[in-house]
Amino acid sequence: MAEKPTFASVVRNRGFRFLWLNQILVQLGDNIINFALIIWVFKLTDSTLAVSGLLLAIYLPVIFFGVFAGVAVDLADRRKVIIMVDLVLAVIFLMFIFIKSSYPLILINTFIRNSLVQFFMPAESSSIPMLVSKKQLMMANSLFSLTLYSAFMIGFTAGGPVLNAFGINYIFLAGAVLLIIASFFAGKLPTIRTPGAPLRFRDFLLTNKLQGMVDLTFREIGDIFVFIKGKLSVAAAIGLLSAVQGLVGVLAVISPAYLERVLHIRATDASLFVMLPLGLGIVMGAFVVGRWFHSLPRRSVVIPAVVVAGLIFILIGLVPAIAQILQSPEIPAVAVRPRFFIRAPSVSTLFSIMAFILGLSAALITVPSQTVLQERTPEGQRGKLFAVLAVIMTSISAIPVILAGGLSDLFGTTPIFIGLGIVILASGLLAWRPGWFFEKSHLSFRMKEFLGLGHWGG
Repeated sequence: MAEKPTFASVVRNRGFRFLWLNQILVQLGDNIINFALIIWVFKLTDSTLAVSGLLLAIYLPVIFFGVFAGVAVDLADRRKVIIMVDLVLAVIFLMFIFIKSSYPLILINTFIRNSLVQFFMPAESSSIPMLVSKKQLMMANSLFSLTLYSAFMIGFTAGGPVLNAFGINYIFLAGAVLLIIASFFAGKLPTIRTPGAPLRFRDFLLTNKLQGMVDLTFREIGDIFVFIKGKLSVAAAIGLLSAVQGLVGVLAVISPAYLERVLHIRATDASLFVMLPLGLGIVMGAFVVGRWFHSLPRRSVVIPAVVVAGLIFILIGLVPAIAQILQSPEIPAVAVRPRFFIRAPSVSTLFSIMAFILGLSAALITVPSQTVLQERTPEGQRGKLFAVLAVIMTSISAIPVILAGGLSDLFGTTPIFIGLGIVILASGLLAWRPGWFFEKSHLSFRMKEFLGLGHWGG
């Protein structure tokens, strides 16, 4: 009788174990430095526009190089890619120590750093199905998602205190050390190369150089969209992962204004009321999916999570009205930090609980979606697909960073939360019961083919 997949059995897989350890160290160092850079740039320039410039330096490499990096990863030994990126990133982290007083040099170094990350991410993601069995894939993705979000939560929570206690140089040095150790674990990986990698692409690039890179990138984008056509599960997974990333961006942008203007909680307490419960929910969700939901149909896990997420966004927008209905104490004009939890428990506790449920829903969406992409994609296209996914996700995420602040100033944060909630809820209901919205006979054959006729039952 085949052994039932467990977290322990996945970690016992030597190749996956070293890939996972590498991911832990890289993500932890990366997130601590991301948070520290945001704080440092703001203190250096006293400008939120400068912080937006930093975020732009993080986003642009994904859009410029993401797809080509995915193509390159499909041709290369992923083990060598991961080792090389780890070591070069360690050097880049150390360079921040010497250029930390120059905002333009910080932007340039950040751009170079995130250009390299474009090769690391698809190499890592596309390696998982080549190291574990198909039965272990859902659980392996749960571990990776749990690690990713735990590192995000720990990094953004610890970055501030570490910066205050030891200074920015210590953070850069610690990040470099973590990357060097990560490269040691990557060196223990086996060769991870797609069998029969198409050498004609290498020849094409060598012959045509820069123009070849551009032509190949657009050709591969076209191939990916051809591959997606008619595959509802793949298209839906890409859309879901992109939407989650975009919504996290929206939450990051408008939460401070929502906390201060609506709940009258200081924005500096966002880690207490938003990041901590949100992160705990994501970590718990990743664990739950891997532990109990890995054998369930993907749709039965994802669709309820989408519906719940939509309801939560609507409820967040309605928190002030809910507080009045529950006859909670009046929200004070100036809230004393943690004591606000006691002074207005129905508002603050409700908001934190909703953030936790939102994190839980995000994990229940992302882990199965990631698994669907890996299961339904041929080995030779995984790197490209994850690279295209990264470009889509980053493009979506860049929009709220630029627009959400202005929109919240014009319309307030409450309409944005409620509007997003309605869209998310409608999307979940559409996936659950498309027949509630339109009939098959009213759609073209191509649209019916794309939506997937198999989901019209019931």
